[in-house]
Amino acid sequence: MKQKNIMLVSAMALFSMLFGAGNLIFPPTLGLTTGADFFKAFIGFVITGAGLVLLGLISTIKAGGTIESVARKLGAPFASLFGALILISIGPGIAIPRTAATTFEVLQGSLLPNLSPVVLSVIFFGITVFLIFRPSGVIDVIGKFLTPALLILLALLIIKGFLTPLGPIAPTEFSGDFSYGFLEGYQTMDMIAALAFTILVLKGYHNQGITDRDEAASLTAKSGIFAAVALGLVYLGLTYIGATTSGLGLQDLSRVQLLIYTAQTLLGSAGAIAISLVMALACLTTSIGLTSTVADFFERLTGGKVKYSVWVILSSLISGYFSIMGVDQIVAIAAPVLSMLYPVAMTLIFLNLFPETFHYASTHIGAVVGALVLAVNEITKLLTGEGVTLIENFIAALPEMLQTFYWIIPAACLGLIFTLIFKDKLHPKEPINHLYTKI
Repeated sequence: MKQKNIMLVSAMALFSMLFGAGNLIFPPTLGLTTGADFFKAFIGFVITGAGLVLLGLISTIKAGGTIESVARKLGAPFASLFGALILISIGPGIAIPRTAATTFEVLQGSLLPNLSPVVLSVIFFGITVFLIFRPSGVIDVIGKFLTPALLILLALLIIKGFLTPLGPIAPTEFSGDFSYGFLEGYQTMDMIAALAFTILVLKGYHNQGITDRDEAASLTAKSGIFAAVALGLVYLGLTYIGATTSGLGLQDLSRVQLLIYTAQTLLGSAGAIAISLVMALACLTTSIGLTSTVADFFERLTGGKVKYSVWVILSSLISGYFSIMGVDQIVAIAAPVLSMLYPVAMTLIFLNLFPETFHYASTHIGAVVGALVLAVNEITKLLTGEGVTLIENFIAALPEMLQTFYWIIPAACLGLIFTLIFKDKLHPKEPINHLYTKI
């Protein structure tokens, strides 16, 4: 019974750390944009926003438990670089500032019109640092106290949305619903966050006295199943609510404005309070989880020379500074960065799910080189405004359904070629600071 209680707390904590600003603001707009075809878009969204989260968690466990162990067959330098780029993106570079920025915009738009972004940032990250340093630990604080409140408020909003729809679901002229949903799922950052959160959950079990690594890994996987199912249900509810606004002429509303509108229309004057509490709790739990994970990673990366507490404070200061930029600007910066990181991360997740089949380092190296084709194209677009002509022509020649995933073709081809040519020649040094050698 005690083990089940520990698992439930960890599962709820994992869900809550994953469920942040993007998880709230993207599904309603997804439903609004796709209207009558919202379910197709939802399927695409839930694959990247929930399904790949579970696969990422399992893959990380199989690889060794830490984010750098996922890229271990590429060699220690690249594994550390991969982990650092992911943690910077889902940490103080993009995701953590977005949690505070979204909280500010919701509070300002619903309850506190004169709220200063600087004041909110100081309070938000002050609470984050305080709760991280609580003796009971990150998992206990989130799983026992914050998540139940978040789930109750979310359930209230979604159930009301199903019982009293905001309007009839109308057809829209939007096309490519599935691909749109799939790419929007990138913006939640949950798949790459799962790679980083795995060690936090494993350490939570370790701190509760579950020291057998196989037992801890099994419980962590079960926590991931709970989190993925819970995320999927919430996404379905929020996407449906958004779809019920598709005939109301609200297309010009920003993501945050649409979220506030739906909450206030569904719940009346209490809606402003409810959505503010939901957003604050969702963003705070994500901020806590991400900040703790970032600090843990960089402490390992520096061999313990720069302590965990220093990284927590440094990450919070940087995140607080960037949070003042605003949600839309952070999202605009995040899109090209994530489109470069996700294919590499998905490639490594797939390879680590089948370690007996894809055990050659050359397979991993070749597949990642192929996935990086997308990164080259995206960087070229950022610098010149246009992609690489050869790559763009290749994409255009593919069926529309495959254009979003074109990177899979070069990843698979180069993975096979590198395996055949270099299988006995490439033996990069693997990182040793993964979970099973150092927790």
